[in-house]
Amino acid sequence: MEILLIIWVLFGIAAAMVMSNKGRSGCGGFAMGFLLGPIGLIIALVMGADHREMEKTELASGNMRKCPQCAEVIRVEAKKCRFCGSDVPPLPPS
Repeated sequence: MEILLIIWVLFGIAAAMVMSNKGRSGCGGFAMGFLLGPIGLIIALVMGADHREMEKTELASGNMRKCPQCAEVIRVEAKKCRFCGSDVPPLPPS
């Protein structure tokens, strides 16, 4: 009985990790994995990523910035936007 509980907790942890890497709620992923077991983990793996949340995280971390012309997310080091092709001015040193 204890082994089954440990396995279900591991499904919850795995689903939480997958969901948080996709920009979704890790707590919700844990609940889904714990309650549904392997089916919850499969659902977490199949779910699409929340691109808006991932974009916010990248912008907040300082790894990415928005293109001043097309507002797409590009790397901080970029000199040319890969979406619109416009030249991107360098950021002032902080």
